[in-house]
Amino acid sequence: MRGETNMLLMSPGDTGAPHSNGVHHVDIETGKVVTEWRFEKDGTDITMRDIANDSKSAQLEPSGSTFLGLDDNRLCRWDMRDARGRVQTIGNSSSDSPVLHWSQGHQFSRGTNFQCFASTGDGSIVVGSVDGKIRLYSKSSMRMAKTVFPGLGSPITHVDVTYDGKWILGTTDTYLVLICTIFKDKDGKEKTGFSGRMGSRIAAPRLLKLSPLDSILAGNDNKFHGGQFSWVTEDGKQEKHLVATVGKFSLIWNFQKVKDSNHHCYRDQEGLKSCYCYKVVLKEESIVDSRFMHENFAGSDSPEAPLVVATPMKVSSFSIANRR
Repeated sequence: MRGETNMLLMSPGDTGAPHSNGVHHVDIETGKVVTEWRFEKDGTDITMRDIANDSKSAQLEPSGSTFLGLDDNRLCRWDMRDARGRVQTIGNSSSDSPVLHWSQGHQFSRGTNFQCFASTGDGSIVVGSVDGKIRLYSKSSMRMAKTVFPGLGSPITHVDVTYDGKWILGTTDTYLVLICTIFKDKDGKEKTGFSGRMGSRIAAPRLLKLSPLDSILAGNDNKFHGGQFSWVTEDGKQEKHLVATVGKFSLIWNFQKVKDSNHHCYRDQEGLKSCYCYKVVLKEESIVDSRFMHENFAGSDSPEAPLVVATPMKVSSFSIANRR
């Protein structure tokens, strides 16, 4: 947050479930925890499964004090500015930690089973669920989804969205699903599913899968995780790649090719179209995560931003422009 001078960290509770009852506020320049905040609503402690930036570029802004929170049946916005002006006295017990202010959101009465979420450049929100559904919420309302993609049955474990909100990438254990949110309303005006209800105008998704040989090499126990677009935060700029991790593989798809309906992978396929043409980055041990740096970090000798690959004991970055 705040021009990347601060970081918010969550730790799961003692039960082993991926939920946390608060966040640690870290000063990146000193590497120290400066504040601990509790999640609370209507005087009752609650948990969050995940947190995210208000918008795609929010962490680059120097004055932001709010962020998004997600739990199994909650979608909300937290405000770090305490309404009562109270601040934490360092050294107090955790029970005296300041409380984050619930500034906006909704607690759903029925099981939505939210699993993951992400935000667009304008602050619209996409949420993936255990039942495979992907819901799109406009910036103005977290109560009712504008559009719901029915899903293909597999739980969505991770979700990302382009800066302009026109494409969504959902991750399941065995494939990635790429969805276009663009449609034309009854007046012929082009919109996205975040700003209008798509209804029956939802286009068929594209699936990104491992080739049969790579699927064998990856092993039965290895699953897709962390499917992500390359990172841009300016209007008019287009993401260039998709990256995901399976076991010791980082897989990189060319975004332009994947979304082209005339791409050679799709020519002889019926029904849902799948793309198998990707670059592979192979490591000697299982990869924890793979992400592209912001495009502003593209070197003068390469048009591509470096790819960062994290393994359990090492973080490395390199250009993919000339990799086979």
